[in-house]
Amino acid sequence: MFLLWLAGFSAAFIPSVRDKTVLGNEIFVETLVPQLRQKKLGLVCNQTSVLANGESLIKALQEKDMPGLVVFTPEHGFQGAAEAGAEVRDSARGNIPIFSLYGKNKRPTREQAERIDAFVYDIQDVGTRFYTYITTLKYVMQAAAEFGKPVYVLDRPNPAGGHIVEGPLLRSEFESFRGEIPIPVRYGLTIGELALMMRGEGWVPSHGKLQVVRMANWSREQYWADTGLSWIPTSPNIPFPETAIIFPGTGLLGAFTINQGLGTENPFMQFGTPWLDTQRIIQKLDGGKGFGVQLEAMTFTPRSLPGKTLHPPYENRLCQGIRVRIVQKDQFYSLRFTLALIKTILEIHPGKIRLYRESLNQMFGNDLCAKFIAGSLSYDDLLTEMEKDEKTFLRMRQKYLLYD
Repeated sequence: MFLLWLAGFSAAFIPSVRDKTVLGNEIFVETLVPQLRQKKLGLVCNQTSVLANGESLIKALQEKDMPGLVVFTPEHGFQGAAEAGAEVRDSARGNIPIFSLYGKNKRPTREQAERIDAFVYDIQDVGTRFYTYITTLKYVMQAAAEFGKPVYVLDRPNPAGGHIVEGPLLRSEFESFRGEIPIPVRYGLTIGELALMMRGEGWVPSHGKLQVVRMANWSREQYWADTGLSWIPTSPNIPFPETAIIFPGTGLLGAFTINQGLGTENPFMQFGTPWLDTQRIIQKLDGGKGFGVQLEAMTFTPRSLPGKTLHPPYENRLCQGIRVRIVQKDQFYSLRFTLALIKTILEIHPGKIRLYRESLNQMFGNDLCAKFIAGSLSYDDLLTEMEKDEKTFLRMRQKYLLYD
């Protein structure tokens, strides 16, 4: 069975700002840790695993005299400083071992699991299917079920919001570590809700013990700026909460010969190539008005940024680019915007962009976007098929929602 932590919490937890979101880790430390005093915890965490006051979860648990802490860390490592795709090695923090789940092992081993009594997952996600942290959560839940360990998921806000859902359901033939859960690209769930859905739909073993520690003062219409919480970059190229909103869309541009702002200070918020006719594209997209954004022509030169992007597309070449400024978050369907952008580029620059088909299929979730680009599927049919999957998912997810 699983537990949804619905109980109230002490006055010490009532935030000084009335509407400030209270993270699941805060409630866990003050309310559940006393019940786990003699338990050895395996923390699945990284640099985002901090309480609202800035104290790390590790330190907060050490102050509670929790014994035998073990850390498991995802892609980008414990400090969140490793470049995307770079192998993360095992390490240590003082006497606390840090086991990598993005190296030779991508799931906890039996030997590692024998060192702990329970897994505790506390990582800030971005709400995009092709962001590997949720695959790590799936693998942890699978391993925990296999080894008979409970999993506590400490809930956190979805920075891309809780209402908007976009994209097709991932087909099994396109599964990879970057995406292994049959959900849309932008899924509109908190990490706790997603964990419940994975278990409830049988995507992880249903006999696994799962406890979701809910947040307080978070609702589905909220974006990060509404939470009152400080943003910690979830990985080197997600520096701002707004990046998480656009990432489900412009993240796809990595499957094309287009620079998506990598090698700059505004990854995913701008894009370009040396040959892009930015004025015609902006004009054809009506300046972004229909998508709740403003589009601005600009130029930029991608540079090598060790720890972020060592060799960005068009490195050291002047790119004609477009910067996206989000004006209405609740109106910005970033995947649809990016599909409209790709369609416009194909019309203005036929035959100019090259497609990395396997990468696109894995990120998009099926081969329909590739078929559209190849000319064997219309743009309207692409959107129609996508909408069918979105409606299916919205029905599926309803019973797992923890917040209004």
